Amino acid sequence: MSEYFEVYKTHQRQPITRLDILPLIDRSLVDYEKYARFIGQSLVKNCITLQGTRGCPYKCAFCHKIWPKKHMVRSAENLFEEINLYYNMGIKRFVFVDDIFNLNVENSMKFYRLLIKNRLEVQLFFPNGLRGDLLNRDYIDLMIEAGTIDISFALDTASPRLQKLIGKQLNIEKFRENVRYVCEKYPSVILEFQVIYGFPTETEEEAIMSLDFIKSLKWLDFPYIHLLKIFPHTDMEKLAMENGVSKEDIEKSANLAYDQLPDTLPFNKEFSYEYKVKFLYEYFLLKDRLLAVLPHQMRLFTESELMQKYNSYLPGKFECLSDLLKVAGITRDELNTSRCLPGDSYVVHGLNEKIRNAFPQQEPQEDALKVLLLDLSLFFSTGRKVLYDVVEQPIGLLYLLSYLKQVKGSKINGKIAKSRIDFDSYEGLKQLLDQFKPDVIGIRTLSFFKHWFHQVVKMIRQWGIHVPIIAGGPYATSEYSSILQDVNVDVVVMGEGEMTFSELIDKIMENNGKFPGKTVLKKIDGIAFNQKEKPERMGTGQIIKDGTKKKLSKEKETEILYLLTTDLEDEC
Repeated sequence: MSEYFEVYKTHQRQPITRLDILPLIDRSLVDYEKYARFIGQSLVKNCITLQGTRGCPYKCAFCHKIWPKKHMVRSAENLFEEINLYYNMGIKRFVFVDDIFNLNVENSMKFYRLLIKNRLEVQLFFPNGLRGDLLNRDYIDLMIEAGTIDISFALDTASPRLQKLIGKQLNIEKFRENVRYVCEKYPSVILEFQVIYGFPTETEEEAIMSLDFIKSLKWLDFPYIHLLKIFPHTDMEKLAMENGVSKEDIEKSANLAYDQLPDTLPFNKEFSYEYKVKFLYEYFLLKDRLLAVLPHQMRLFTESELMQKYNSYLPGKFECLSDLLKVAGITRDELNTSRCLPGDSYVVHGLNEKIRNAFPQQEPQEDALKVLLLDLSLFFSTGRKVLYDVVEQPIGLLYLLSYLKQVKGSKINGKIAKSRIDFDSYEGLKQLLDQFKPDVIGIRTLSFFKHWFHQVVKMIRQWGIHVPIIAGGPYATSEYSSILQDVNVDVVVMGEGEMTFSELIDKIMENNGKFPGKTVLKKIDGIAFNQKEKPERMGTGQIIKDGTKKKLSKEKETEILYLLTTDLEDEC
């Protein structure tokens, strides 16, 4: 393969420093009522997901270095404008995907005050976390007055030595003070909590320190104990290899589910099993804890939402609240409330129509460039089962297509589709491609789904579709060199997707719908591509051509499709 492989990486694209110049994303580009049936990283359905900030100035060793180091924010007024738009449609729940929304204290407090001043009775969720040691009591009081009902705090490790080693440098005591303040003053606020164990050189004693930290807090609603994932091309990978972890073990661990024990751990696997058992039975499943947190959760969430949350959290399958109570040894009489929030609470009827009315559509020209954006961040419902299996709105792709339609108007015919939601089988994907007939395909994927990404790309080529395939997302950005060894991928977008992807589309349109040559690609900032001549792009296996397909019976076609995809099921 090396003779066909030579990556060319263009200059880094400068970050978008004024996020307010981006359009409010056009959510009519997807069927929002489909997503309303599922919870995402937050606990709730019937919500709108927002992004308030980009970039991160911190240098934590376990993170992909895919974000700019400058922290950019949408103005408080711009955020309020978007929330107010959906609030007037009847939406009351808003979820922020930011990791450090509170880093810009002045702007975020101004945003909370706008909500309070305008008397918007909203619920705010921060499931990806706030920087816990930068909070103070006045800030916490204000954000909860504004409607915050869910906060996630990321401790990662309670060991001061490891905090320094991994580069997070969290002020542990200030962090503890703030979390305890929320626990004690606002017990009805849902608290999520993130701990990681398995860092290189971590001792069993240091791992127990983090567990003891959790146990000292009464009460956290959803504390998580994560196994360390060591991603390629991160400082953590370098740190692990410096401390005796092999490259082979790191690569093998990348394909494991989050609940599977890798060979990269600094202690034996028996300790890990005991560690999780202690966490479950000495904290999470404690009857006193559940009796304290469940009544608050039941008042805030429907039974369906709660069960989706607990099923994403625990390996069991709870059909209803009674199943959970039975496991916990709790009777209904022992709870302070007998019922969850009614199932139709916060449902907005006719939401799709209301969103369409807010974003009038311009009919694409007959010769408009057809752009299909695929989000491959969920396995099919019949595929591999994983913990924390929740459905996120494709907010990144919505940003891409909203911007593209703003600058290109009717010259673009765009479509967004997400695995499991818009197509839930390979047959469904093929049908989507046959019906839409895209001129360009953009694909977003995560490192955890990388093998599936390559298999899907191979199948697209096997189906005789040879349009440009542009890869983006955390996997593409952090492992662009590896991803470009796949001859079926044409180019990788490295960052600032709106501007970079739009410029790529510009060049395709200028080239009469054809993918531009390498001389043109080299002038586009923020991309990487293979500048060697490629061999034939088809993957291995039998090719289904249009002429042949028409002659096949339905049973035979399904059989061939199965043969083409069996290796995927083994990998994923």
